[in-house]
Amino acid sequence: MITRPSTSRVLEDVVEELSRDIMPIITDPAQQIRLHMLMVVLNDCVNASEREISVMRTEIPEYLAFANDVAKSTGNAEVAAAVAGAQMGDSLVLSDVIRDYENASRAFSTAMDLVMDTVNREFIERGEAILKTRVTNERAILSGSSAVGRSAS
Repeated sequence: MITRPSTSRVLEDVVEELSRDIMPIITDPAQQIRLHMLMVVLNDCVNASEREISVMRTEIPEYLAFANDVAKSTGNAEVAAAVAGAQMGDSLVLSDVIRDYENASRAFSTAMDLVMDTVNREFIERGEAILKTRVTNERAILSGSSAVGRSAS
């Protein structure tokens, strides 16, 4: 019985099997390197699959709050419309969260474009801080791979 039926566990098992059963029978060093690189990508996918929904659902309200504040402060109809079309739903299904994240990101970008064009320093600094958080989160997701063949058993 699988006690942890998750995407990350399935990927970890694939990496473990590749490391244990496939890598030893490959004799060509170039092919070993290629397989190793693929296993690193799979490990990155393990890390992303465990965190991406949480990160997106944390960032969405920040993007929407920023865009909403810009819309209210400036009275800009385009930013207000982007916010209105970008509310976060309750679903935890990845494709739904991705859609909500894309919409919120679009609203944030629309707001940032406006504040950059109008050189609103307060909003620019706030937007830059949000972007720094985004980059930090992306790095945490993408740099979280462990040693090839790791096991979470």
